[in-house]
Amino acid sequence: MSTKKPPGDETIKGLPGFAARAEDSFIGRSRVSLSDIKRAAEAAPEVSQGAWRERVFTPRAVMSRDEVKAGLQAALRTLMASANHPRSAMESLKTAWLPLLRQALEQAGGDGLDVWLMSLFSPPARAPKQPLFSSLADALQRLRLARDLAVFEEEALKTVELVDGALASAPVKLSFKQMERQLEGKLEVDELLAIRGAADDDLNHRLQEIGGTMTQLRDQIRSMPGKQPDGMYSNFVRLKTELKVIDTELKRRSGTVKPSGAL
Repeated sequence: MSTKKPPGDETIKGLPGFAARAEDSFIGRSRVSLSDIKRAAEAAPEVSQGAWRERVFTPRAVMSRDEVKAGLQAALRTLMASANHPRSAMESLKTAWLPLLRQALEQAGGDGLDVWLMSLFSPPARAPKQPLFSSLADALQRLRLARDLAVFEEEALKTVELVDGALASAPVKLSFKQMERQLEGKLEVDELLAIRGAADDDLNHRLQEIGGTMTQLRDQIRSMPGKQPDGMYSNFVRLKTELKVIDTELKRRSGTVKPSGAL
């Protein structure tokens, strides 16, 4: 895999609010149909070629067990001091927690991410030896379903203990085999955890947003004569990958997923 940083982390001019990959979640507010989304995903097939599609994967597991736990607890305390509804609390907590949960996964995630991706793209998948990835995703879903702030806080504290226990018991580092094989580094560990831990309604909403943004990018790509910005290609393909993962995860949940091979 190339070690050169690919272009595409700059803001794309002409698309307000469409910034770097790390800042572009929940963008593009256009309402589109499923056929529009499919057309956008199939557009500009030439963007799936070239060295820019490779992403350097740099693990960020540098925090100690105590630091991860303290960070999770501090974020929760700060949030609960001003929270007034579980739904809004969940969105704020997710933003604060995902980088820390990624730390935990990289240190103790084992084969859980591999097994989930296998269930999407080459089912049936075996049971994971280390289920931390799916356990965290299930915990995020329980937080989303919390009926009041007391239940929300209780579930959040259980999640903190889940992470701490995983880091305490001879952690097995996360396997990235399927992530590299199926996704070629286009999505990060925390982005995949967010997808796996999201509710169905949130995933369907995100599909609509991705479809609208991809349609805009497709139109801009086709309208530009000659050399076109590599950054625009890179963002198009990253969104296309995210769309595929979300769509296949929804099919997995409904029991209709079929083997589809690598993206």
